[in-house]
Amino acid sequence: MNIYEKLLKITEDLGYVAKNLTVGSGNFGYKAVGEADILNAVKPLEVKYGVYSYPLSRNIVSQEILETEKNGNTSTKFFMRVETVYRFVNIDEPSEFVDQVSYGDGVDSLDKSPGKAMTYSDKYSLMKAYKIMTGDDPDQKHSKDTQVKKVSGLSGAKITMSQIDKIQQLIKDDKIDSDRMKKFYKVATIQELNYVQAEQIIKGKESK
Repeated sequence: MNIYEKLLKITEDLGYVAKNLTVGSGNFGYKAVGEADILNAVKPLEVKYGVYSYPLSRNIVSQEILETEKNGNTSTKFFMRVETVYRFVNIDEPSEFVDQVSYGDGVDSLDKSPGKAMTYSDKYSLMKAYKIMTGDDPDQKHSKDTQVKKVSGLSGAKITMSQIDKIQQLIKDDKIDSDRMKKFYKVATIQELNYVQAEQIIKGKESK
């Protein structure tokens, strides 16, 4: 079978994926489809039909510091939007592949938002490529009202000397792979990172 026939077979065999993930609690809690649920449904069928899928590339579309107000409370979060190109390869004929483009948003602390954005985009790449039914329609209900009072311009601010020193120390201590970091952020030197990117790297390693 060619890659399209294999993808069609997997789509035919995939059934409804239940919402086993609980997000939040109380009046603000809701059920969602987790990445693990999607992978558990897809992986056995990809093995069966000889398809390997993986994120070929990622591109940071935008990133900002957001200050939002909800129910009278103000909070500051880091926002990141990631574009992911997800590739589906025919193992029997590796020159055959299909690319799926998806986007994921992550809103959380500096070190958590990239992971959320990547997980979201990966999950939806698989869901849309294989037409997985979850019963989840994003247009069914409107989002809760949240007012963005301020969008910081920190994503364009230059990296500070203090941040450069901290990242260089992390590299020296083998806590950061310099080449992988530069490749991910598409920079040639540490000095080309912006303030938010540098803070994200530092906070991510400090939290671990």
